[in-house]
Amino acid sequence: MLTKHSSTRDPVMAILVSNLTVQHLKKQIVNPRIKLLLEANKEVNLDYFYFSINRVRLPEGKIKGVYWNDRYNLWLTKEYALPDVLYLRGGIPLRYRDRFEMFMEVLANNKTSIINYPRFNKWDLYVTVSQDQVLKDNLPATRTVNKPREIVKMLQHYDSVYLKSHLGRKGDFVLRVDKQSNEYYRYSYYKHSRNELVINTVYGLPALQDEVYKFFRGKDFIIQQAIDLLTIDSRLVDMRAELQRNRYGKLEIAGISVRVGKPNSPITTHDAAYPFDSFFENEMHYPKERVEKIREKAEQFLFRVYDCIEKKYGEYVEIGIDFAIDANDKLWLIEANSQSTKNSLGKAYGRDVLLKAYRNILEYARYVAENEAKDRPFFVT
Repeated sequence: MLTKHSSTRDPVMAILVSNLTVQHLKKQIVNPRIKLLLEANKEVNLDYFYFSINRVRLPEGKIKGVYWNDRYNLWLTKEYALPDVLYLRGGIPLRYRDRFEMFMEVLANNKTSIINYPRFNKWDLYVTVSQDQVLKDNLPATRTVNKPREIVKMLQHYDSVYLKSHLGRKGDFVLRVDKQSNEYYRYSYYKHSRNELVINTVYGLPALQDEVYKFFRGKDFIIQQAIDLLTIDSRLVDMRAELQRNRYGKLEIAGISVRVGKPNSPITTHDAAYPFDSFFENEMHYPKERVEKIREKAEQFLFRVYDCIEKKYGEYVEIGIDFAIDANDKLWLIEANSQSTKNSLGKAYGRDVLLKAYRNILEYARYVAENEAKDRPFFVT
């Protein structure tokens, strides 16, 4: 019989990561996020372990996990029963997709609380948010590209567009296209493997379409109106808000980071980040009253976005929400992330705020386990 840990024990959280991460832990190679969670747990003292999907034995309901042993000061392995809480921190290889889906069904039957979910599909998320009568006005025009003519239609209406894969993250598979004169089109993207900005120009729509489909390599993608973002010295500006549930299950904003991209880069992910208030007061030289008004409006907007997402997908411990503010102080939703790396939060606000964000995850995991949140909606695929 498949059972999770006894309710008489302290709750146990399992953290699903890649097989490479598990292999590294067994060799005592630890990435910074794992170190931060371990440090945050000194105050929370939650029992948790890491595992990869290939280490799940469904028939027996057993998981081979890696955990931190204080006595030996090492990461060690042992076998676990099904956890009380699951926290997802890695993608699922295609060859393990069926096993992952069966595993999630088993966890649902055993009342395991799932506190975050597989990455959002950008098109599904757009459709969900567009049904909100208030938030639909904060969305850039967007289409999913089923045929090449969708690209043509958008470029007839907008001089600049973004093309994004349905399931990209960290700025992966994001391509910007700008119309130039005389049927020339400039496209740009950030090449992560070489830490390199790529900018090229082609003549005519057929040549552009060839480059687009070559870039996405068969992946589904959307095309989106380019928002008129704030800029500083040819560097785009947008925001990443980290929203989380705390130890009481209440939603709070861990921080709103202003991200400033590299010069001429189509994305902001890989450069500087600033605290919200100090950026607008010190870099944009907005009056304090204007900054306070924008922040208040942004906070209301962010809570509404979070609520809208949860109505569709179920309750989350955290969502990283990317949004923008244009020159007229209008708010624009860019995308949402179910597995935020919190890099911008750390850059903007420092280690103490970052550690608090990791404590929130652990404390919320304990909260849902101890309150046996059995009626919470399970994730929607």
